[in-house]
Amino acid sequence: MMYKEYLKMKTTPAGAVLKHILKRKGISQKEIAEKSAIYPQRINDLINGKRKFTPEISYNLTKALGIKDTGFFCKIQTNHETFMYLDEQERKITPDLSKINKVLFWDSKFDMINWLRGENWIIQRAFEYGRPQEIEEITRFYGKRKVTRTLNNITDKWHEQSRLTNRKLYKV
Repeated sequence: MMYKEYLKMKTTPAGAVLKHILKRKGISQKEIAEKSAIYPQRINDLINGKRKFTPEISYNLTKALGIKDTGFFCKIQTNHETFMYLDEQERKITPDLSKINKVLFWDSKFDMINWLRGENWIIQRAFEYGRPQEIEEITRFYGKRKVTRTLNNITDKWHEQSRLTNRKLYKV
């Protein structure tokens, strides 16, 4: 099993990784608790994100699972916590939300949109469904160069006419 791949999964909490590994190996929470000398309830709490991995717990679990990297779960936990912190900081950088109707992003949790990481689909959505005020604000926020580059890279034919019409109208 390639455990190093899990270290790249910054968006996945360490407890979810432990759950996945146990499932792939066919090991129950009770079995891993016995093998690692960790209380079964603590294993359950780790998997459900109610408790953090300590170096001791990480060591015992990696030893019981045959994972060579003794800090494995602590590293995953740190990667995930760092990702979550950066995501939280990035989500503070937004366009003027008073100019954007939440309905434009009907299929997303509006308050959880990361306007920096989601720029491509946000620009596309604005130019396909947006009202003038929304298109103008998205263009102001990302800049004409980024909007033009993003729209040039869309190969999807769905709502292509709306995008083309709005591009001409807003000169991007």
